[in-house]
Amino acid sequence: MVLVPPPPYTPLPGQNPAQVTLLALGDQGSGDLQQWRVAEGMERVAESEGGVNMVLLLGDNFYGKALSSIDDPAWQLKFERVYHGRWLSHVPFYVVLGNHDYPDSAAVELDYARQRAGSGRWQMPAPFYTRDFGEVEGRPLLRVAFLDTNADAAGRQRQADFLQRAFARPGPAPLWKMVVAHHAMRSSGGKHGDDNALLQQLLPAMQHSGVDLYLSGHEHNQEVLVRPGEPAWLVSGGGGQTLDGLRPAEPADGTLFAVEQHGFARLAFSAQGLQLAYYDPQGNREQGFLWARACPWLAQGCLKQNDVARLATSRATGQ
Repeated sequence: MVLVPPPPYTPLPGQNPAQVTLLALGDQGSGDLQQWRVAEGMERVAESEGGVNMVLLLGDNFYGKALSSIDDPAWQLKFERVYHGRWLSHVPFYVVLGNHDYPDSAAVELDYARQRAGSGRWQMPAPFYTRDFGEVEGRPLLRVAFLDTNADAAGRQRQADFLQRAFARPGPAPLWKMVVAHHAMRSSGGKHGDDNALLQQLLPAMQHSGVDLYLSGHEHNQEVLVRPGEPAWLVSGGGGQTLDGLRPAEPADGTLFAVEQHGFARLAFSAQGLQLAYYDPQGNREQGFLWARACPWLAQGCLKQNDVARLATSRATGQ
């Protein structure tokens, strides 16, 4: 079977640098029908909400047989042809590596980005890297540090140092700071839960750097958790693989939202605030949040639900 790759993508014209809108999903690379359904929902939301600037892929980009090369048919069946609608075909995809991308697919994924293979949308210049997006009055609107949480303890320490340098470099400070990686550090997921090793090595660096958000997958569900003095913890791991369960809520665990559901998250950043929403595969909005930028960094209660819908729990207890 010969699959012809799509032509090089052309970025959408006329984008407003004062707002950055992205869609985020992880654990998507199954190639199954559910992955395609989520992609269709992403197209619907991009259309209904007035567009999108980029997509973030949160790791576990290729399940099953490892990639053999940048010409492997899996590139077409699990990426290029899946995310190729009117909107998604014209935006870059910024990628991190998940545990299922190791040991063999990771090097091929990096080569695919470095050689601008396929459509050229696949962006991953290194296992960990940083990018600025948008601009407001000479300041970056959003700075993102993309990490590889599959590293060993020494590698995680190097990334903690990298993270602090990335957010402390000379020049105007970004209005929003976000870290993106595969493994959830705090989670209501019934399969993994909190990752104490990552918390020990990376949380102090994020607190020192004033990071607002930590966005991850690994848990195959959708979650929002907040703890005083910590970044907001966002999980969007329902991109296409079999779902994980949720553990019963604990009174002080800080869970604002948790559903065992395929889908994706949408984050819209501006100088005024962040609009965060989670969607199901059909593009139906499950839960939304607002975060006013004027709210002090990591102050309790900054992330507020912005609709009157009852908090989704859908937990293992059946509540």
